[in-house]
Amino acid sequence: MKYEPKQRDIVIIDFEPSKGYEIKKRRPALILSRDEYNVSTNMIIVCPITSTNKKKPFLVPITVESLSAKYESKVNTNQVYSLDYSERANRNVQFVETLEEEQFYRIAQKFLYNFAFQL
Repeated sequence: MKYEPKQRDIVIIDFEPSKGYEIKKRRPALILSRDEYNVSTNMIIVCPITSTNKKKPFLVPITVESLSAKYESKVNTNQVYSLDYSERANRNVQFVETLEEEQFYRIAQKFLYNFAFQL
């Protein structure tokens, strides 16, 4: 059965090709985009998840048992990607788990803060 990405899903996805400071290689990411957007465009909007021990204001810590590592997992809200998840894009998207709503809303708030949207 084909995977249909949903908002709040954590997936493993290939970020290559990348340049400069962009996130590289195959790694976890959090899907920010709405389910309707994902289905209608075959694209997903994601923020990469990192295990860096750096303390930066745009890195939001999350608790995800599936991503256990030496370091705490953090969503990098400073890097946002719109990626084709279809098979032809060859990104090999793999579902990990769905992030709890409370954690997702903290990330959404930081994301909005980064762009200073006046709503």
